[in-house]
Amino acid sequence: MALKEDQARILILETGCSSNKHQKGFTLIEILVVLFIIGITTTLITLNFSTLRSVDSQNNSFKNTVSFLTYESIVTGNIIGWYLNSTNQYAEYIYDNKNQEIDYDFDNSFLSEIASLKKTFKFEDGTLIELEDKQSKSPLVIFYPSGENSGGDINIYHNDYIQRIVIKNNGKVINEFINY
Repeated sequence: MALKEDQARILILETGCSSNKHQKGFTLIEILVVLFIIGITTTLITLNFSTLRSVDSQNNSFKNTVSFLTYESIVTGNIIGWYLNSTNQYAEYIYDNKNQEIDYDFDNSFLSEIASLKKTFKFEDGTLIELEDKQSKSPLVIFYPSGENSGGDINIYHNDYIQRIVIKNNGKVINEFINY
């Protein structure tokens, strides 16, 4: 009989212990905390990547617009004015007494995404204006048939940084980020 009790005691020791010193594994709370941390980290990474994609699409949109207006001015031999406000953009051929709007599908989706953010434009002479919802009567950038333009800087004030889109006189567009 003593042999069976010893065998039973060995089986109990092999399958589990009632002592806290010998417990192995994680509690349910520990597993949930780790999953919660992983979830928050994944969310933050995803948001940062979507912000980068949004910023990149804004930059590409400005590059495409500047490139199109530069080539349009060269090909037509006309001076073109580019108008931009907080939510919309368009361009016009500038003639002596009248202007004619250019029929081009400008991408305003990026302006919709950043509509609530403050935006300014700095002319080459240093004059700074705030882009508002109302349409400006004068163009921000003028494109010449020689392939040059008047240039300027668009500043978009995000929560943590300023995005500066520099339009060079030669048509090159540079995207910069300035931390507060």
